[in-house]
Amino acid sequence: MQIFAIVISLAFTVVAVALVVKAVRSMLSVIGQGQSTSRTDDPGKRTLTMLKETVLHTRMLQWTWVGALHWFAFAAFLFLSTAVGAAFFQLFDVDWTIPIIGKWFVYEWVAEGLGLLGSLAIIPLIVYRLTHTPKANGRSTRFFGSTMWQAYFVEAMVLLESCAILFIRGAEFNLLKAHGDDHATGFHFPISQFFGHLYPTGHDSIGSLENIIWVIATIKIVSAMVWLIVIATNLTMGVAWHRFTAWFNIWFKRESSGRTALGAMKPLTSNGKAITLDDIDDLDEDSVLGAGSIEDFSWKGILDFTTCTECGRCQSQCPAWNTEKPLSPKLLMMGLREHAYAKAAGDESHASRALIGSGEKGADNGAGTDVTDWFYNPEGGDFVIDEDVLWSCTSCGACVQQCPVDIEHVDHIMDMRRYQLLVEANFPSELNQLFKGLENKGNPWNMSPQGRLDWAQGLDFEVPVLGEDVEDMDNYEWLFWVGCAGAYEDRAKKTTRAVAELLDMAGVKFAVLGNGETCTGDPARRAGNEFVFQGLAQQNAETFKEMKVKKVVSTCAHCFNTLKNEYKDFGVELEVVHHTQLLNRLVREKKLTPVAGQGATRSITYHDPCYLGRHNQVYSPPRELLQVIPDATVVEMERNSERSFCCGAGGARMWMEENLGSRININRTQEAVGTGADQIAVGCPFCRVMLADGLTSEQSKGNAREEVEVLDVAQLLLASVKGEGYQPKKSD
Repeated sequence: MQIFAIVISLAFTVVAVALVVKAVRSMLSVIGQGQSTSRTDDPGKRTLTMLKETVLHTRMLQWTWVGALHWFAFAAFLFLSTAVGAAFFQLFDVDWTIPIIGKWFVYEWVAEGLGLLGSLAIIPLIVYRLTHTPKANGRSTRFFGSTMWQAYFVEAMVLLESCAILFIRGAEFNLLKAHGDDHATGFHFPISQFFGHLYPTGHDSIGSLENIIWVIATIKIVSAMVWLIVIATNLTMGVAWHRFTAWFNIWFKRESSGRTALGAMKPLTSNGKAITLDDIDDLDEDSVLGAGSIEDFSWKGILDFTTCTECGRCQSQCPAWNTEKPLSPKLLMMGLREHAYAKAAGDESHASRALIGSGEKGADNGAGTDVTDWFYNPEGGDFVIDEDVLWSCTSCGACVQQCPVDIEHVDHIMDMRRYQLLVEANFPSELNQLFKGLENKGNPWNMSPQGRLDWAQGLDFEVPVLGEDVEDMDNYEWLFWVGCAGAYEDRAKKTTRAVAELLDMAGVKFAVLGNGETCTGDPARRAGNEFVFQGLAQQNAETFKEMKVKKVVSTCAHCFNTLKNEYKDFGVELEVVHHTQLLNRLVREKKLTPVAGQGATRSITYHDPCYLGRHNQVYSPPRELLQVIPDATVVEMERNSERSFCCGAGGARMWMEENLGSRININRTQEAVGTGADQIAVGCPFCRVMLADGLTSEQSKGNAREEVEVLDVAQLLLASVKGEGYQPKKSD
């Protein structure tokens, strides 16, 4: 038996090692085809982040019980891999143990504990997958589109290897007892001693026990090698390969600080070099603007595709997918991965495919069309990703925030948008008006730039204007960045006035740019028009420098994010706060005091703007402001904070038609109305437009009470500071 076990184990091992070496070389070759990018700054922080996210499972534990179970499966796989190595030595010496620690009770307890807990943990995960199959649940399950057999195979291997440690140690326990070894006690075999009841005991059973140990050791080795052989011949098997690639993917994440790839957009690069307006004339035919082929992605991008585990967390949170649109961040990564590896392997059908194309959506406008109509079709097709996949993205960042292995979905979508717009000039026609307004008038509504101060008419105090009333910010603390919506959109103007009044009441010295302000460029950049963004950003940056601006407060979450995270690339260092942050600070400093007015009590629910919450982790200040309003109770929507659902306006979707699936803003409005709240509070003018329009639609259908209204947090605070009681209104 011993010789047979040795031969079989070594044969499988030789084949597995040879195939894995070949697979790793092939994988590195495919990843190496990507564009260069520097991801090695601050290696100490990167290493700490990688260890925190892997060993401590910080991202996985966003889904508490699933994350906890996965940790035990992860730890069992990692720790008990040493047991496979030990099994080799046991084939030659049945009594062999790991030197020094092999008979140390701590090692024994950990090994057996993880063996038991790993086995127990993987079972409910298998059950969960079995009860949430795409066949039974359609696209409502996060596993829709995942390669299910691969997941079952990996889970079965985890279960087998976790159990094997207990079975083999149970036989070892009996063997030591048969030899009269003092080590054979329950203290050293705390769990596996009970498995010893499965085997013969006594001195006469020594030969049988040795054979049992060799058999189990062979099973452990062969099963592990079979696992390696299977994944070595399936380079796109992310559910298995992520056990190795995730460590690197996390280490090489965009931000060395450990922050996810949200907030600022990744700069436009060509061959690893950032491209600015000044470089346009120097671009040659080899320059890459965005991603128009798989080789145009950075090597980190291809590593992202390789690492996708197909867990579907991103898909489950995606507002586009949840409203029957073609975009699934998971399926996008899978499609790009399949294409990258098939093309590298010489697959002619993939080599001839365009990365982005336009396919048939079906008479139902996509609501029930098969996923292969939008994503790669292994059987054929002349493109990889349908263009509607790209333009469905709201850039909300839910996919990036949820991903346990730090895949940068939004960066890749935006790079493909850049290519479509800058190189192919292929983009939704509605965006023409957006670009025209930004280039000619400095605002997306194409309104007169001379009307940026109209919101201040009728205020009972003067609003100082930089360049007109005052020369610079020397005698002022805050620049109040009004933004395009705050200056031109009627509902947003009310927020602007409310903030100005509150700042004046609190004695805060602030000024505005008035007609000297222009769009930050956010909608242009998220639409893919990088150079329009850069032109606007350079103009604003020069104004900031000239006016000595250091501190900015903004009511628009998109302006806030752009000024805070992206303008540093244009030579200005700003302290940027959202108006809810500054107002919350003023309330805590007793410079603003909410009071109870004469009126009814009400309930308020708060909608988290994506670019304030997920992109910049500002969750508490708006809620704290609402909680200090004496006659109000705050009720949360089910999807809130980091899991908040998008309003549908981000990623320049504000200026695009929504023709596929159902409307995102209606989905979110229905959830807000479902709380029974009297008022829906927002912290962004885009959110206000989308939710107010959604509320009007629901009210017209009789699905929402007429007195429900959408208001900015600043308006609610101002009314409370003035002592105005709540009076239900039928319209805003």
